[in-house]
Amino acid sequence: MAASNDKTASLFVTKEKFLSAARETSLQDATAEALWQKLADASSQRIIAGATAPREDAANVNQWHWSEQDLLPWCKERLTALLVGVEASGVPDKGWVRVTGLESCTGEASVSNRKGKRIVAYELDVKLKWQGSVDYDDVEGTLILPYVSEDVSDGAYEARYAGVRTPPADHPPSDAPYP
Repeated sequence: MAASNDKTASLFVTKEKFLSAARETSLQDATAEALWQKLADASSQRIIAGATAPREDAANVNQWHWSEQDLLPWCKERLTALLVGVEASGVPDKGWVRVTGLESCTGEASVSNRKGKRIVAYELDVKLKWQGSVDYDDVEGTLILPYVSEDVSDGAYEARYAGVRTPPADHPPSDAPYP
């Protein structure tokens, strides 16, 4: 005897399983097809060939209703790959400035799935290290992107930078920030 799924003793079955059971009980294929059609016509619910029954445990099958995945570790790797090595152009006196590393990346980054639709959301605070040579002096510092988000349009990100000139060995040290 088949187990019932609810108090009305309804049974959920795919057409494939129904036809397989019909063959096992020696029911002719034409009779089985006619019986399937009769049951389908009389059903209060639409029978869809190959459809699965609702789950008794109410599990979120195939992440249909809602799922969320944390992407912050991936963002750190991706930003490092994209930004480390980027050089500034137009530095005076044949100078150069290059991003040397991702110092920190904090905030939230996730991809959610709601009924088959992907939703990407991120709000990051990114801090990069840079170094270079300007006016024949070595310089280094940080570049801060305090609000990297999907809400920012046209790449209009706020960027703050700070730099310190590294004095040559024959000059006394100075803690004055690079202008």
